[in-house]
Amino acid sequence: RTAAVCAAMARREVRLGRTLATALKSGTHRADVIGSFARRIERLVSSTSASCGRSGASSKKWLGAPRLTTHRRAYASDADVDLRTASFVIWGANTGVGKTLVSGGLAQAARRAGTPTLFLKPVQTGFPEDSDAEFVARVAKGVETMGEHAAVAASTSPSGPFEGETPMWAHTIYAWRKAAGPHVSAALEGRPVMDEEIVRMTGKYLQEFANKTCGSDSRPLALIETAGGVASPGPSGNLQCELLRALRLPAILVGDGSLGGISTTTAAYESLYARGYDIVAIAMADDGLANHKAMVNILPRQTPITILPALPLQGEADAWLEKSKPAFDNLVQQLINSHEGRLETLRKLPDEALKTFWWPFTQHAMVERDAVTVIDGRYGEDFAIYAKSAGVSHDGSVLLRFDGAASWWTQGFSPELQQELVSTATHAAGRYGHVMFPENVHEPAVNATKALLEGPGRGWASRVFYSDNGSTATEVGLKMAFRKYYVNAGLLAKDGDQRAEDLKILGRKDLPPLRILALDGSYHGDTLGAMDMQSPSIFTGPMQTPWYQPRGLFLHPPSLAIRNGHWTVALPSTGITPDTDPLFSENAHDVSVHTSWKNKADAFDMSARQDTPLAREYTRAIESVFEQAERDAKSASISHIGALIMEPVLHGAGGMVLVDPLFQNILMKACRARGIPIVLDEVFAGIWRLGTEGAWEIIGEKPDISCYAKLLTGGLMPMSATLATEDVYSAFYGPGKEQGLLHGHSYTAYPMGCAVAAKALSLYKDAGKNPNLIGSSGKESASSPALSLGELWDEDKLKEMSKLSNVRRVIGQGCVLAVELEVEGDGGYSSNAAREVVMRLRNHSIQARPLGNVVYLMCAPTTSKSRCDRLLVSLTKELRPIP
Repeated sequence: RTAAVCAAMARREVRLGRTLATALKSGTHRADVIGSFARRIERLVSSTSASCGRSGASSKKWLGAPRLTTHRRAYASDADVDLRTASFVIWGANTGVGKTLVSGGLAQAARRAGTPTLFLKPVQTGFPEDSDAEFVARVAKGVETMGEHAAVAASTSPSGPFEGETPMWAHTIYAWRKAAGPHVSAALEGRPVMDEEIVRMTGKYLQEFANKTCGSDSRPLALIETAGGVASPGPSGNLQCELLRALRLPAILVGDGSLGGISTTTAAYESLYARGYDIVAIAMADDGLANHKAMVNILPRQTPITILPALPLQGEADAWLEKSKPAFDNLVQQLINSHEGRLETLRKLPDEALKTFWWPFTQHAMVERDAVTVIDGRYGEDFAIYAKSAGVSHDGSVLLRFDGAASWWTQGFSPELQQELVSTATHAAGRYGHVMFPENVHEPAVNATKALLEGPGRGWASRVFYSDNGSTATEVGLKMAFRKYYVNAGLLAKDGDQRAEDLKILGRKDLPPLRILALDGSYHGDTLGAMDMQSPSIFTGPMQTPWYQPRGLFLHPPSLAIRNGHWTVALPSTGITPDTDPLFSENAHDVSVHTSWKNKADAFDMSARQDTPLAREYTRAIESVFEQAERDAKSASISHIGALIMEPVLHGAGGMVLVDPLFQNILMKACRARGIPIVLDEVFAGIWRLGTEGAWEIIGEKPDISCYAKLLTGGLMPMSATLATEDVYSAFYGPGKEQGLLHGHSYTAYPMGCAVAAKALSLYKDAGKNPNLIGSSGKESASSPALSLGELWDEDKLKEMSKLSNVRRVIGQGCVLAVELEVEGDGGYSSNAAREVVMRLRNHSIQARPLGNVVYLMCAPTTSKSRCDRLLVSLTKELRPIP
């Protein structure tokens, strides 16, 4: 060890001497040169006396240094990857496994093959005495350069990275003098770097390299070498495997050939694999323990392992590289082949899809090949999309675009939290696999149930029934509600034992048929039973569901939106049913006075709006509907109303229509007064999508039954839950299986889904991880929830948007921003009016999906306010009419 330290000092002294001589020859003031030289000598002695390498310093002396909090993540377009270049990240299973030797060997081999090569070292410590870029440039006969940040550590001027006509460049982007972990060095020297900047600059240099070498006869090669091991911290304290995840470049893992290396290599491989990296090669020195042979049996069979000679002693690197030439020549060709194979796969995916897929909600006759979006991955709220650039290259790029549809309304987390869900799912899969649920219990199900009852079900629910998707959840909810109605109406006994006796003599004819009360424009799912819960629409026509029978009384609800700068209620042009009078029919002059507010807070203040002319009009109209329904039921001409089912606050598939919550508040009260069970379909609106944990909180009334899905698992796993009160549960409790709720499926409450749901529900409410979470000052109540999301969409900017000549209405509620465009007629789902705006948003790195003549963007409950601001600016720009 002492000899190694002395050798390191000798090499650094030679380098310092050269620096001094160069500076003196250039005419630099002697005092400045000598002072700088003295400081560098002092740093040299300090660093080498602590350790002969970075690993010792970072793993021992500096263990427990404070973690920085200055990092930010990469946003869409920061991490676009040009596929004209074959780019790879070189990871190490540990420190000291020979990453830089592998980088040098690959760069040498590429130089021999005439392949233009870029070596990037995004993060370097112990600089400039320890410079991986200098080593790679020397052995590959290239040019070493450094960025502005690294130049500060070297006390010199920045350079490059593409100086000269050499086909090989080696560039250091960020560097610190202290030979320690990057997070420690950055803190000690007071020169922190945000994760976003590292990703942005790495992507920038890869793009410049692609442009520089676009005329090359061979495929350019880019090598990005990390610092330390796979799970070593970056400058911010985040793990490097997460720091670089936005790029998701194919990985070369340098394994550990020493004692314990099988363990570290396996752990490193699994860490990368679990984060979605493609590990295209493993390079491993044979230190005499034959670790590579063991790894063949451990890793997937398709993972190629390049065997290298034992790592060289100090000063013998050049001889080692000479000996390793054949291995590196083969490895370079292997890397180029893997890149070509990746390109071929990406290009073929649209053709494969068009030949074999049957997409949902799609008319295939209208889908051109170029309209098929190839998804290469996901990073938090962003898609990684493979796209070709017209006139640039047929190779294309992988572009990060904001997923404006939140993958159809399911996504819950930004990238920082994405991995927590993945890890949770992995653990549950490893521990449980799958287990059936009836009469069984497992910890994830208990945790998920507790989180639901203490979250969206707090204060009203006591039971949770699990199913697989939102459509099933609503059907389960309706089964629950109808049984409860029969009990409430005295048609079945409240006591379970008596009910069992009643069932022995009751036939189907003894229980009257029931219908539901629902809202026009609602959407409760695609299964046949769920279809019957909704009013006639494009989804329920004879071409879609010939069995469709609308089994409900459907009300025309008033809607709330920003129109011409004001929050305004739009009343149905007729009554809330065809048989009722229009609202304010006797006092038409009062309409504008009582249906408009200057700000959102007033429009959503349920307490203040209860005693208003509009509330009284709602009450009058609703009571009229019930009176007529009761007359119809008594005459036996129409079924009894056995349940109210509705989407609270926002109709999603119905066109992002925000129903006036006051109307729903009064409707729920009227149902409760009549013993009609209330089912809320919160599949879309619940669990923070609209800014509160339960969408019922906005209405100010609690349901008897409510259905949740989508955000329940943060968008990672399919699962739904139907929550119910104890009274509803009791209606199914008693002797005899026929009294129970005979419903379920094979994957009910499967452990992976439950574990992820519990984790997601916890993360949403973690103030340390969700930047949007705010708490109320008083005790929680229906009108004042304990926790909510801050406003993500700037209300003043929404008002300005609503004044545009081509905009009919605007809503910004929770995570949802929606704009209905002015079109001839009513628009609706079959309209293509929003498609042009959606396509233009792609120039802003936004991948949205039109909903008829509605353009909408949907963020996650954890998406930063600043990102929502940028999205709003982009949408406004594309909505403004072209002069």
